[in-house]
Amino acid sequence: MTPELQKYIQDHDRDITIQYPEQFDPKWIVTESGWPCFRLRALDNQPWQEMHKEAEALADKFYSHRETTYGNGWKSLTLHGVNEDSQSLNTYGERSETLKQLDWTWVADECPVTKKFLTDVWPAEFLNRVRFMLLEPGGYILPHQDRKDEEKRLSVCNISLNNPEGCNFIFKDHGRVPFEDTGSAFLMDISNVHAVYNNSDKPRIHMIIHYELGRRVRDFFYVLRQSYFTNQG
Repeated sequence: MTPELQKYIQDHDRDITIQYPEQFDPKWIVTESGWPCFRLRALDNQPWQEMHKEAEALADKFYSHRETTYGNGWKSLTLHGVNEDSQSLNTYGERSETLKQLDWTWVADECPVTKKFLTDVWPAEFLNRVRFMLLEPGGYILPHQDRKDEEKRLSVCNISLNNPEGCNFIFKDHGRVPFEDTGSAFLMDISNVHAVYNNSDKPRIHMIIHYELGRRVRDFFYVLRQSYFTNQG
């Protein structure tokens, strides 16, 4: 772990506090709340552990990710994208043309439980890039942001297929995302600076979903609504 990351953890590692208004407003939650994350508890009963086993079985197929910039021991494997090592879609040229090329990769064929979740359960019509992300024991991701400040919104889903003790995802000025080792799904605002580290002796495997709602706005609404009230206990 670098001195930079140690200082970042010291400054920002705390419980995230979210104040829920009495009235449920989905548009406000996603685009105006300023929340760094939002747990989708409506998805708590999904077969996360089976999906973890599928990803874990492919551990030797993962590609190194951001090793020359801010990743160390960070790896990815794409289920839906341009290919099994899909990077940011903006790197492939005109985004509208790239979106037309997205499809399932061989990885999805090896992970039927995960694919069934993405096709039958996940409440969005269109999948963009969907990847397993693996962080090796002792690995870390230095503080960075994936969207500009003016693009602030809950836009990506991060699912912990496991999250061993000693693994933490920390948002600057907000705190630690309470991922569960048995599986948990969060919408994330990645315009916030964030960092991750794995101080355990096990690989940490998450799944990241980029998506477009399309005609499934109502399905997304129901997942968001159920989660909103369940999150409050």
